[in-house]
Amino acid sequence: MSDDGYAANSEWYAALVASWQDDNDSVVGSLLGRIEGGAIVDIASGVGTGLPLLRRLGAERLFAVEPSASMRAGLMTTVAADPDLMARTTVIASPLPQALNELPDHWSAVVMLNAIGHLDDVTRTALWAATSDRLRAGGRFVISLQPPDAVTTIPWTDFGPVQIGERRVATRGQAEPVDDAHVVWTMEWTLTDAVGEVLDQRRASHPWRVLSRAQIGDEAAEYGLSPAEEGGTASFFALEKR
Repeated sequence: MSDDGYAANSEWYAALVASWQDDNDSVVGSLLGRIEGGAIVDIASGVGTGLPLLRRLGAERLFAVEPSASMRAGLMTTVAADPDLMARTTVIASPLPQALNELPDHWSAVVMLNAIGHLDDVTRTALWAATSDRLRAGGRFVISLQPPDAVTTIPWTDFGPVQIGERRVATRGQAEPVDDAHVVWTMEWTLTDAVGEVLDQRRASHPWRVLSRAQIGDEAAEYGLSPAEEGGTASFFALEKR
């Protein structure tokens, strides 16, 4: 999580995820339920689109961990646009596991969406250990997974366009195996004008640790974290501290 692999698409990121936000908020809200104060940690906060929901759920303090400098520009814009959110939110620029040293000792909840594959095995272990130590009893850690859930080739796939005024950004991606636990995702974004002329095209590649829901459950179980029995979807689920 220390390299700024999001520089290629960060200026468009908020627009690219806007159509998913209501659905994401609905699932995360159902998994977390009401939070009676305390601190919620949002790991890989991106441009901060999930923070208003976490505040509405009852967080007294928010800690937004985002190591990408380009994404933090959007994150700070989100936070600063809302005086109450700005009063509650601490932005942490360090990647995991270093960010753990800047987080509070007691957590009411944790959220990490579409990012756990960025963590290597050692960092993931440090995260489970910190969560076990700091999350309140009965507290939840909500995770969402990106495909694939097994090492395989994913051919170029069109993820659809987003209209921004008279311009359009189209996204596509592919994944190629590199070993028995990782793929490399290559993403491409194409900006076109009102008549379809290409104005800009960017690519970025990043390694991704392939993890299934079962693998995460097995790892987390060693630290007293077990899958919540209710709620969630195929890609969103919660771990609960016993």
